[in-house]
Amino acid sequence: MPSLRPSPEALLNPCIDPIFKILFTQESEESRTALTCFLSDILQKTVTDVVLQPNELSGEAFSDKQSEFDINCKIDGKIVNIEMQGQNNNFDYGKRAEYHVAHLLNHYTPKGKDWIDIPQVYQISVLNFIYDNKTTNAVNHYTLKTPESAKLEEILNVIFLELPKIKECSDDISKLTKAQMWGKFFLYASKEEKKDYIAQLAKSNRGIHMAVTVLKDVSQDEMNWYHESRYWMHVSDEISAHNAAVRMGHAEGLEQGLAEGKAKGLAEGLEQGLAEGKAEGKHETQIQIAKNMLAAGLDPKLISTTTGLSPDEINDLKN
Repeated sequence: MPSLRPSPEALLNPCIDPIFKILFTQESEESRTALTCFLSDILQKTVTDVVLQPNELSGEAFSDKQSEFDINCKIDGKIVNIEMQGQNNNFDYGKRAEYHVAHLLNHYTPKGKDWIDIPQVYQISVLNFIYDNKTTNAVNHYTLKTPESAKLEEILNVIFLELPKIKECSDDISKLTKAQMWGKFFLYASKEEKKDYIAQLAKSNRGIHMAVTVLKDVSQDEMNWYHESRYWMHVSDEISAHNAAVRMGHAEGLEQGLAEGKAKGLAEGLEQGLAEGKAEGKHETQIQIAKNMLAAGLDPKLISTTTGLSPDEINDLKN
């Protein structure tokens, strides 16, 4: 069976959920150091004691929404959830972040605890989309405060690192903050043409040096390339579902699809839409997926394996 790894030197993409999680949760000194340094650089304070926690938190009642995190940990008495988020599904990621940070506080605060001992909780998200268009800052820290900017107790904290804004930052390492360096690492680590730049980042930031070491190690494991491939298949499924809905005829097709969904059940309606989309435009969907993967800087061989398009077709899309 051929390897999913495009080349012997290729590195996994840390902007993909499963790879991001693997990078920071390995049972190695390098992985622990990378996570500790990442948290120190994002929080702008020295972090010394990081303990990984279960990634799934249950609700108090069966009907409560559950929480599943990429990385959940305790640091120096504080609780931190770290997420890599590629899409702003339904444009409500801010609400999701607030729910997660509130759930963390509730879960890790035992009944009867003295209020003075309530832990600070942080929800840190690396976003591969722009959340806040009102500022050019790539790193934003949100807390409860008045319209006059008077803060409450800073128990609940949400921090977003927005990668598209990092792209606009200069690649001059001397002009980057430590948090911005991490953004460049996430964006460039898997790009062959940025190998020398990543090496320079690693020399300038100890945590990134450790992260590169871990990434090189986990990139030797074929199973991790399978996880990355499965991620892109999931993206393909979402794009296919979206395109199938569009092909049903814009407003009229959507209205018809909703009516059928109500009559036959949402699952049946979606299944019919996907079947029609596959029959009517499978090749167009493959092309769109390939374009998205090319734009993300992925290797043409991986794109060909994922989409089923020939190498010649992939090359034609580059022009």
